[in-house]
Amino acid sequence: MRKKFNVLTLFVVLLLLCNATICLSDSEKTTDPRRLYEGVTLNVLLKEGYEIEVMQKYYKDFEDATGIKVNLEVYDEPTTRQKFILDVTSKTGFYDITATSFWYFPEYQINGWLAPIDEFIAEKTDPEWYKKEDIPQSAMDTFSADGVHYCMPQTIISGMGYYRKDILEKHGLNPPETVDDVMALIPIIKEKEPELLGIAERGAPNFASLGTYLGWAWGYGAQLLDEDYGVHANSPEMLEAITDLVSIIRNYGPADSASLTFIQMAEKYTSGNCFFFFDTSGHGSAIEDPKQSVVNGKTGYVIMEGPIGRPLQWLYMEGLGINAYSKNKEAAWLFLQWRMSRETTMKEFEELARTDVPNLYVLNSPEYSDFAETKGVSEYTTKLQESWEMADINYWPFIPQFVEIGDAFMIEISAAIAGTQDVKTALDNAQRSIEIIMQEAGY
Repeated sequence: MRKKFNVLTLFVVLLLLCNATICLSDSEKTTDPRRLYEGVTLNVLLKEGYEIEVMQKYYKDFEDATGIKVNLEVYDEPTTRQKFILDVTSKTGFYDITATSFWYFPEYQINGWLAPIDEFIAEKTDPEWYKKEDIPQSAMDTFSADGVHYCMPQTIISGMGYYRKDILEKHGLNPPETVDDVMALIPIIKEKEPELLGIAERGAPNFASLGTYLGWAWGYGAQLLDEDYGVHANSPEMLEAITDLVSIIRNYGPADSASLTFIQMAEKYTSGNCFFFFDTSGHGSAIEDPKQSVVNGKTGYVIMEGPIGRPLQWLYMEGLGINAYSKNKEAAWLFLQWRMSRETTMKEFEELARTDVPNLYVLNSPEYSDFAETKGVSEYTTKLQESWEMADINYWPFIPQFVEIGDAFMIEISAAIAGTQDVKTALDNAQRSIEIIMQEAGY
């Protein structure tokens, strides 16, 4: 009898120990926030670009830390948008995360295709991966509506002027600080360096060139659409701004100015054939890379003010948003925090040599300062952060019809650059075309 009791007691003890072990294991799983969604698969829809390299190279770090499997799909911008819209309009929720260009954000937000992230920020942050002070607030606010945020910004680009400081030093001329300075300098440089183009700007007749002209005009007090969606393409301020820019392009730019794209414009400068251009802040790394540029170490950078004291703009931002129909929103939020974390963005900078990482902690780190000094890009990296602080989304026609509006505006401006019509006629034509677009869209 005593023997049976001992065996029975041993069995009960072992059973209790087994249950305790299982319970402990379950407890460990549920109390580690990073392992809460172990076994989940995230489908991530990305647009081609240098900002995705860090995810492609290091996503397994996230998988190891969380137990979440990540599938990355990468396409060109139109295909990325088409796939996302097909997914959300069918309410499938196949893609958990999508790349979101800032110019598509109004369409995505208005239609309810993106999940708000403010509740996640308030209640489900990983203290090591998410630090509010690291993310520029202006970039966060770009992907917001009525005070509600929807994306984490992985690309932040604003406006910047680029000029040949070696040419200025050669002739004892001061660097430009304002639009008026640039307008005065270009004719002088052309006289002293006849073989050098004074300026190169985008001029192709499509929306990809729009940012140059609206960003330039913002410094004059011009705005294409007001807060009530009124159209001001031919306002006095717009006429003055565009007349100045088109005139200097026609007089001192290349013969093919009316067709120049982003890449072609940049090549005019990096090949050493141009004194000045104004565009996005994303050119510095290529300009200072001797493999891509002959003007490395010869370039100055400026955040220019327009005649009314406002800085010129050329904004582009890209965020990562969570599909409103995703069944894995919490796991998706964990991925967004990892992508924007100090750990990940420091790798992005140190190992992938990205100088415009979207993390202020990295940009202000000793490692970044040492890199910038060693590579000779300190002037650029200093101006880069300044350009972010100056960014103002209000210059942009921030509505879903921006592509149609941009095409309509730039078809006319490109014709003015080519000399087939004057600027006033171009802006009057643009005014009529954009008014029709707005009326048809219900504004």
